[in-house]
Amino acid sequence: MYAGAQRRDADPNRDAELGQLDNVTTPLGLAAAVAALVAGFVLAGTFAFSVAQRRRELVLLRLAGATRSQVLGVVMVETLLCVGAGVLLGAVASALSVGGSWAALCRLVGPIPLGAEVVGGPWPIVAALGLLCGVVALVAALAPASLALRVGPLRPAAARE
Repeated sequence: MYAGAQRRDADPNRDAELGQLDNVTTPLGLAAAVAALVAGFVLAGTFAFSVAQRRRELVLLRLAGATRSQVLGVVMVETLLCVGAGVLLGAVASALSVGGSWAALCRLVGPIPLGAEVVGGPWPIVAALGLLCGVVALVAALAPASLALRVGPLRPAAARE
């Protein structure tokens, strides 16, 4: 009985199976890219709406003596806290989902032999996606917040809600 690399090398249909795997991974990668693009637009719209609703509060912070940089810093910290909570909840939900899928796969195919080499793991991907979400959220929040603070502090404070 072969295990690990020996098992992989002994498979006569390995090249055909790798070709089939490419046929699956390419559409999945494209679907992930579209999902990331849609998520970016949703984040941008959500933060634009949030800043528009809080514009008066941001102006009041400016009137109280906060600098433009301090107000932008508050918005960025709040953004990172919201995104951090979302990434954490998403990672937990994904771990539970993948754990259930792994258990079902082990029941269907059988466990991996003890000597088998498992390459990589999910943590680099989770970290990269978390970082990507943070960057997209910061860019999405920075644009509307800086536009809201570009107007002089007295003009929106005098306007009615």
